[in-house]
Amino acid sequence: MFRPIPESTFFRRIPYRLIASVLLILTLVVSAVLLFSLEQDKLLMPGVTQDRPVPVALFPALWQSRRDLIVVTVLFVLVGAIGFAAAITFLHYDSTKRTLEAVKGLARHILQSIPTGVLTINCDGVITAVNPTAEAILKRSSADLLGNSYESAFAKGEAIREVLDDALRRHRHVSHKDLSYEGQDRSSRTIRVSTAELSGDDGHLSGVILQAQDVTDWLALEQRVRVADKLAALHTLSAGVAHELRNPLGAMDLNLQLLEEEMTANGPLPPQAAHYLHVLNAECRRLSAILDNFMKFARPGAIRLHEVDIGQLFRHILTLMQFEAEERKIRLDQTVEEGLSPVMGDETLIGQVLVNIVVNAFHAMPDGGVCRIAAGRREADGKPWVEISVQDTGVGIKPEDLSRLFEPFYTTKPTGNGLGLAIAYRIVQDHGGRIAVASTPGSGTTVTVALPAAVHEPSHATVGA
Repeated sequence: MFRPIPESTFFRRIPYRLIASVLLILTLVVSAVLLFSLEQDKLLMPGVTQDRPVPVALFPALWQSRRDLIVVTVLFVLVGAIGFAAAITFLHYDSTKRTLEAVKGLARHILQSIPTGVLTINCDGVITAVNPTAEAILKRSSADLLGNSYESAFAKGEAIREVLDDALRRHRHVSHKDLSYEGQDRSSRTIRVSTAELSGDDGHLSGVILQAQDVTDWLALEQRVRVADKLAALHTLSAGVAHELRNPLGAMDLNLQLLEEEMTANGPLPPQAAHYLHVLNAECRRLSAILDNFMKFARPGAIRLHEVDIGQLFRHILTLMQFEAEERKIRLDQTVEEGLSPVMGDETLIGQVLVNIVVNAFHAMPDGGVCRIAAGRREADGKPWVEISVQDTGVGIKPEDLSRLFEPFYTTKPTGNGLGLAIAYRIVQDHGGRIAVASTPGSGTTVTVALPAAVHEPSHATVGA
């Protein structure tokens, strides 16, 4: 990760002012002892001579002794002064070093604590720093990244490597660019990256810094907010339009029936006239069905909460859809986890959601295929959930269409009205659940619905296929 926090040794904990004081006192004591010894020599001289003439040979020895004492005293004073100066210098050095380590520690703690991933790369392309958030976002440990070239850490063709190439080799930087990233666990995420030049102490370029944030959940939340805003804006409009159109549509339908009765009263209708009437009646019925969807979308009605047995609901849906599946050459598979808890909700509305999803799966397999319906227990946010998935082997959905699937009146089918999934989304939201779609063009689609499970003992469901 970063430079580790230095360990304190025993000698570093000794007060340096105490060392300097001891050295100074020692120097003063030695100097005092030497001076005292010199004074003792002076006092002993009269006792040695005892009023006799002092031998001439004694003077050089005394002077030599005094010079030696002075030299030794001066040396001890110098050593003490040097030691004192060295202690003071070392004290300043250690204080500066500890300040520097404190600054480094603060920077280290900041980088470890910020919720943004930070990755630094030197001019040679070697990764020099990785903070814990970057490890979590990139799904890589610091041991796999630090000291390695970014070209070996990220495979050729990865979006993040191309961004680093542009920043380091071509000096082209990005700001808040969303990239699709697939970690070693094969999970697909969206990360938002920014790059900038990293300067050294001399002010020259020393590398590149990359900041990364995992915005997968943010984008999903933004999408849900956008859909919710559109739903809220269209609720009133849909109710008003449906109400205003229902009366003239009813009048048209009634008058068409009267016209047909009057025309057939005088004999059989010409084939062309019969065809026109048939088309008009069919279009009136289609408009009536669209208005019914409008009303469901605008006012889905009160939810009558009761326990819903998912296994029993699955069996009902399979019975309902089996004939159409056989006509389309589609095999229906059902799997319900044993001991699955019931969900609290409206069985009719939940069934409508599942039927809409299964019908969409059928339409995605024009040449036949397999539709798998499964249900199991999941734990999320500390609460039990029942997760229902509908997986098909159809044509899949384009990435640009995925983000708009739950928008009202948006459809990829030529004859669709774009309200089926919007109504399903509304019903799931009203139940306090979640709905998500994952798809790869040419490889099929999986729709996942999560509903809160009942909080008491689970009922016994069966497992079937």
